[in-house]
Amino acid sequence: MGEERKVGENFDEKAASDIFDKLKNVEGKIKPKKEDSKFKKIADLMNEAKYLEGKGKVDEAIGLYKQVLFTLPDSKKAYEALVGIYQNQGDVKSEKDILMKAASNCKDNAEFKKRLDEIKG
Repeated sequence: MGEERKVGENFDEKAASDIFDKLKNVEGKIKPKKEDSKFKKIADLMNEAKYLEGKGKVDEAIGLYKQVLFTLPDSKKAYEALVGIYQNQGDVKSEKDILMKAASNCKDNAEFKKRLDEIKG
């Protein structure tokens, strides 16, 4: 052990990124990361997402809202937040996709169905 190894010497950043992306995206669903265990409660995820959204970090907020939906697929508040973001961005396709998921996953879905009909109309 006379030779000292430098951190990252045998590290291929592109290969690691590809592997990480594959682990993160399973069947199009973003899984909550293990290292993000500080967000043990869904309420914490929602609060952090709202905070990021307020700071203009919308893409990060969208990721957290999607993590909430991965864990709790009938979260009306997460769907409402995503719909609001997509409306503000003018992203009708993403809004429509989220509305369709919300209409099928939430028990209290009248608002989602109504908005979906407005978009389709």
